This record gives sequence, C-alpha cells and structure tokens, in this order.
Amino acid sequence: PAVAVAPAVAVPTTALGSLQVSRTIQGYWQLAGGHGAYTEQEAVRNMAAHLAAGMTTLDTADIYGPSESIVGKFVAEEARAVPCTKFCCFRNLQGIDKTEVRARVLKQIARLQVDSLPLVAFFWADYGVKRYADVALMLTELREEGLIKEIGVTNFDTKRLRELKDAGVPVVSNQVEFSLLDQRPERSGMREYCVDNGVKLIAFGTVGAGLLSEAYLGKPPPTREQLEAGGFSLKKYIGTASRAGTWDYTQSLLVLLDSIAKKHSVSIANVAQRYLLDLQGVASVLIGVRNQKHIKDNVRTHSFSLDEDDRAAIRDLI
Repeated sequence: PAVAVAPAVAVPTTALGSLQVSRTIQGYWQLAGGHGAYTEQEAVRNMAAHLAAGMTTLDTADIYGPSESIVGKFVAEEARAVPCTKFCCFRNLQGIDKTEVRARVLKQIARLQVDSLPLVAFFWADYGVKRYADVALMLTELREEGLIKEIGVTNFDTKRLRELKDAGVPVVSNQVEFSLLDQRPERSGMREYCVDNGVKLIAFGTVGAGLLSEAYLGKPPPTREQLEAGGFSLKKYIGTASRAGTWDYTQSLLVLLDSIAKKHSVSIANVAQRYLLDLQGVASVLIGVRNQKHIKDNVRTHSFSLDEDDRAAIRDLI
C-alpha cells in the first residue's frame, strides 16, 4: 500500500492556463530506463504516496519508454491526478503533418487513459528545420478540437518561444533546467520574457540529482562508481555543476545553502527549491521520483519563507 502521508503543510497549486497544477510536480523520466530497476506496482505506489502528500501533478513524455502507460494506469484510478506529457519531435522534421500529429496525440490519450491531454509540452530537436511553429499550430488545432487542454513547450529558447507566441500558439509553460547551478533561464532573459508574456516556467534539475543536498556537503565529487550507481540523472547534473564552476564553487554554494537551511530548520534542497519557487514566473519545480524517501522533504519546501538577506546572499554567489 501507499505510504500514508498527512503533512501539516499543503503543497499549493498554481494556475497553468485552465489547469491547476501542484507547485511540486512528480517527474517520471525515471521510468524510461537507466535510473535503476523498478516494478510497475512500485511505480504506481510511489505516485499514490506523492499524490497523498499533495503533489497532484505528474510529468511524463512520449519518449519515456513505458512511463505514459504506467502513469495512465494510475490516472485511471485517481481522479485528482493531473498528467502532463510531451510531444517530442526528433525525426522526420520536414515531413511531420497533421495526420501524424493527430495519430500520435490519440495514442497518448489512450496511454494516459484520459479524454483530453491536460498539458502537452512541445519539443523540437533542430531549430535549423524551421517548421516548429507550423507543427505547434497543428497541436493548437487539436486543442481547439478538445483533444488537448493546454499547450506548453520544453527546452525552448527565448527566440523560438517568441516565434511560437507571435504565430498564435497559446503557450502556457516552458519546462527548462533551472537551478542554482543552472541560471541560463535567468541570464538569457527567458524568465523576464515569460513574465511579460504570460508563460510560466516549470523548473527541473532544481536539486541536481541530490548534488544540492547534505549528501555532498564537504565531500569530494562523485566517483565513477557513484556516477554509475546514480544513473542518467547524476551524470547529467554533474555536467551542470561542471559548467557552473569548479567543485570548490559547488561546495561554496552548499556551505551557504546549509547555513540558510539551519536558520530555517529545513534542508539544503528545500532552500534550493524555495529560491526558485519565489521567483516571479516560476510555476513549479519538478522532482524525479524513484522512491518515497524524499516526500516529507519535498513537502517541507512549502513550509517556510526565505528572507531578503537569504535571497541576497544567494544572488551574490550565483
């Protein structure tokens, strides 16, 4: 059975177009393989336990192996669940047409066991093939037909997001890597554009597969064995940390976050996520779910506030 969680703190929701999504979203890239073995029953129990704690929104994608189908089995039994998926275009970018878009969306509806996809985040692999606005408008037609409720994008840059909006695509969200180790959405002007144009950011990688936690405070970087055990996620986010600076820089960030966490009686991960959630234009943070170990900690992110001294200290460092 799912772990019964009755948190004193509620995970709030926020509007994403017509949807209400939880400000912490369950992420299921972890069901795609490469993140450790699991059974379908375990995965569904994890979904139920996180939803019981207030994380009503689940993130999946058409390219995440069996993820959509497993999420769909849970959604069929849980009316409160809000499944958000993606429409990813890697191949046949010149040839994709309305027939293919409709057929793919109908398959996603079947896998997720819904009448209409709550949120479809559009991904386009090659900006050199300039058909992304055309294909996004095909999704928009399916929204007008009722097969999709809201359209988002994932990993779009500001220039191409602006092109979609200018073409009339009703984009409500952009799911991007955004953390204290990856400030590209801030430095590029993406967040400012989104605030000005009614697009919300969904931030993933906010704790860097645990790099922004007590587990690495005062420790050397992960060994090759630890990277292998950590799966795709840890390998991805150690790359993010390397782009941000040296391991000494990561340690200086961890020391600062630890001091702020102790002040508020929370964890390093709580502070890292709270900072992002407090930024205008950020709807939610997305957590990768592999088990139920971090539920209480993820709920606690919503239990406290950073003061201006905390925020200034973080801003000065990053």
